Amino acid sequence: MSTGAEGGGAGAARRRRPATRLLLVLGLLATLGAGLGLGLGLRTDLLGFLPEGRSPAAAFLLGELRSGTATTLLLAGIEGAPEAELARLSRETAAGLRASGRFAFVGDGTTTLSEAERELLFRYRYLLSPDTVPEAFTTAALQAKLQALLDGLRSAASPLLARFGFADPTGAFLGLARDFLGEARPETRDGAWFARGAAPPRALLLARMAGAGGMDAAAQEAAIAAFRAAFAAARPGPARLLLSGPGVFASEAARAIRGDVELISLAAGLLLAGFLWWRFRSPLLLGLVAVPLGAATVAGYAATALLAGGPPHGISFGFGMTMLGVAVDYPLLLLGLQRPGEGLAAAAARLWPTLRLAAACAALGLAAMLGSGLPGLVQLGVFAGSGLLAAAAVTRWGLPRLLPPGAGIAARPLPAPFAAGLARLRGRPRLAAGLVGLAALLLAGLGGPAWQRDIAGLSPVPAAAQALDATLRRQLGAPDVRLLIALGPGPEEAVLQASERLAAALGPLRGPAGALDGLDLPSRWLPSAATQAARQAALPAPEAAAAALREAMRGLPFRADAFAPFLAGLAESRGLPPLTAARLAAEAPVLAARLSPLLAGEGAAMRGVALAEGVRDPAAIARAVAGLGDPRILLVDIKAETEGLLAAYARAVLLWALAGGAAVLLLLGAGLGGAGPALRVAAPIGGALLVTLAALAALGEGLTLFHLAALLLLAGLATDYALFLGGAARPGGRGPGGAAAVDAVLNCAVATLLTFGMLSFCATPVLRGIGVTVSVGVASAFLLALLLAPRRADG
Repeated sequence: MSTGAEGGGAGAARRRRPATRLLLVLGLLATLGAGLGLGLGLRTDLLGFLPEGRSPAAAFLLGELRSGTATTLLLAGIEGAPEAELARLSRETAAGLRASGRFAFVGDGTTTLSEAERELLFRYRYLLSPDTVPEAFTTAALQAKLQALLDGLRSAASPLLARFGFADPTGAFLGLARDFLGEARPETRDGAWFARGAAPPRALLLARMAGAGGMDAAAQEAAIAAFRAAFAAARPGPARLLLSGPGVFASEAARAIRGDVELISLAAGLLLAGFLWWRFRSPLLLGLVAVPLGAATVAGYAATALLAGGPPHGISFGFGMTMLGVAVDYPLLLLGLQRPGEGLAAAAARLWPTLRLAAACAALGLAAMLGSGLPGLVQLGVFAGSGLLAAAAVTRWGLPRLLPPGAGIAARPLPAPFAAGLARLRGRPRLAAGLVGLAALLLAGLGGPAWQRDIAGLSPVPAAAQALDATLRRQLGAPDVRLLIALGPGPEEAVLQASERLAAALGPLRGPAGALDGLDLPSRWLPSAATQAARQAALPAPEAAAAALREAMRGLPFRADAFAPFLAGLAESRGLPPLTAARLAAEAPVLAARLSPLLAGEGAAMRGVALAEGVRDPAAIARAVAGLGDPRILLVDIKAETEGLLAAYARAVLLWALAGGAAVLLLLGAGLGGAGPALRVAAPIGGALLVTLAALAALGEGLTLFHLAALLLLAGLATDYALFLGGAARPGGRGPGGAAAVDAVLNCAVATLLTFGMLSFCATPVLRGIGVTVSVGVASAFLLALLLAPRRADG
């Protein structure tokens, strides 16, 4: 009895050893992964993910995406309460935003200048005002202004005019103050901006984030949170906040993608675990499958950090993990093709030539991403390619050590009708040719694969949110972010003079019947030194000014010395040094907030940007800009440039993918011993890609860079299927190819469909497109590999 108990205990211990070793290995991989993650982290700022511009317009556009004014705006509406309550909420929310320190400018109808800023603006009124022309100081012009002042002193505006009117009867200062403090589009009621003609009433706010580039996700999130907190602190009651802008879009997109990925990952994980349990009834299998995947993740992470410019970006990491789906095939193929009584080490040695060739082909195909020049795709190629090679090596030499000699994990037999159906499909090349031919005809009839050129079509932001953004922009008069005009680079004076030339060229196109409604320029807020000097020259000499003023006062009830401050101001203005951006920044923060988004840089590297509003005829604007012939003035159509940039990178990826395909074909020829076997393996791969492209075209899916990445993943999967179902594609080859191979490859295909195919149900367009691509591709790759596999009687 004791001997039997001891023997039973020894057997139980032997059974526990594989599980213990497996847990130790998984723990080691988890520790390495956590160490890399905590030590190096993931990049999330998107700055390193952006490519370099291949043209001046593209380079400027990418600079604007990184730190431009259009990306730092937050637009807000408050509605759902009486007008007086909305005004109160607007004022208190704006006060909270200013107190947060996260915003360079907050516009709500109550913005005021400090006493120092008023003094600076008043002192420079004639150098800054576009109305400073000689005709403004003639006797006739001054007489009309004095009569208007007299009328104003009898009205409700009397206190304001009494303060400024006698020192500035021309009204230059008040005109400048209105320009700096107000936006033309909203109405100001009860100290708040309101949308014109909106019913129910809607209060409006506009805020520009301080020190946050367009790709600084953390700063964008913090600014949005500060906005919501300021609104909540105002005790809104039933009123609601409508918030929009590029930062809000980015946040909503990230939240939508996270939600999709978390939901689909959970569902896919449960389905995959359920399928593998149904097929193998072994919890040990789940751990064994995880080992190559964990090793691939660690190797890919480390290789990216060493070879591709630092830690991977979050986007590259996420898509790289998707690409590593091929790695799951390797342990499933090894365990599924292990023969009865055969040790796992022997099975790995027998299958290694085919497995090695499959992994090398998949990694070589991914090399197409390295030549694209797009930083994110380069990282993805390094991550996935190195990970696949590591997964293959771990499957060959690591997994056999985790199971005792002679142990195996056998799959349950497939249902007999299903297995019989698969057997009947095997070895039917005519059916495969018919399927591929039909796909080719369909693709040709549809005009070939279509490219997704509308960037908005890739956005996960709902159409309703995009419509709200357009409405708020129209009501606030915020800039149209489709059209920008770059100014510079160069010294501040050169940029400002270019801005003034642009203003003169586009001036005739502005207005309700013109090509655009308005144009916000750096020179609108800060004229060039040359223009300021010209305005100084337009000021009358003291004697001439005094004579014209005396004539203008004739018959009006003003004291003789009432306008002495006016004459003194004219004399002072003639000797002022030009106002500069540096002085504005140091002495007038509210005034500088108007200028800083439009003029930035240092020394000879200053850059300006002009923002068009209400663009109706981009071609007319383009002709006017081209007519200037000024290399410092560059029109940038954001939509066209973005589409062109993506198209250029798509072409590069496509060309490198074709080159990678040729290299894979050569590798297959070398590994299989000739062109004939290589072409037999390549046939189902190429056929699957053609069928997938035809299906995408029929479904109206426009191809993007992400679809191309998914097609590279598909090519790797199809290579596995073709090699293992084709018996290494040569008569008498050492590779598998019998009924057991069908069963093992089917496990791989179903596992892929249950994981990455689940992306087809995502709401995010990009993820859904990848899911559809992989789902159609995996199904067609398995079917074509089966139809083209030679008929064999062995199992």
